[in-house]
Amino acid sequence: MRKTFDSLLSVTQALRMLSGIVIVAVMLITGYDVVMRYVFARPLDWSITISMVGLVTIVLLTVPDLEARNEHIAMDLFYRGFGPKKSLIADVVTMVATTLFCAVSGVVAAITAVHFLTADLRTAGTFNLPIWIGYALVALGLLLAALMSVLRFALTRQSTTADAPDSLETQEGSAHA
Repeated sequence: MRKTFDSLLSVTQALRMLSGIVIVAVMLITGYDVVMRYVFARPLDWSITISMVGLVTIVLLTVPDLEARNEHIAMDLFYRGFGPKKSLIADVVTMVATTLFCAVSGVVAAITAVHFLTADLRTAGTFNLPIWIGYALVALGLLLAALMSVLRFALTRQSTTADAPDSLETQEGSAHA
């Protein structure tokens, strides 16, 4: 399981770097469009469409790496006061909710991408980008985030139980002593 996680972590790192490149590209496109629109009165037909797909790419190709590294936003005001037993319950609930949301949304996005691909639907306007691309990016990001959530949880639990004493009550009692 560790090798699978490490291999997928390399993939998520590459996707996160790609997101960084897309951030720079969207910034340059937006700047160029502003100059063309307000200085030369010749707005770009394609900049808004490309920027929308770019924003989806930036967010959804970064999320799996954030999940894998546990670098996402943590709401831990109460969590820090939990003992090991309550922390485990909170971790399980969080992992299940995250995995279900990402998996269900990712599958729906994948199905939608396939439908749009087979129907050859494109964006409106003079610059016609295939719609399935955005949905495929959503599916990729969310399904990979779901997988990384499960793997990270399993590896964390595996390492915690290897280091833990025999009972959770012993841990919980010593944590507050």
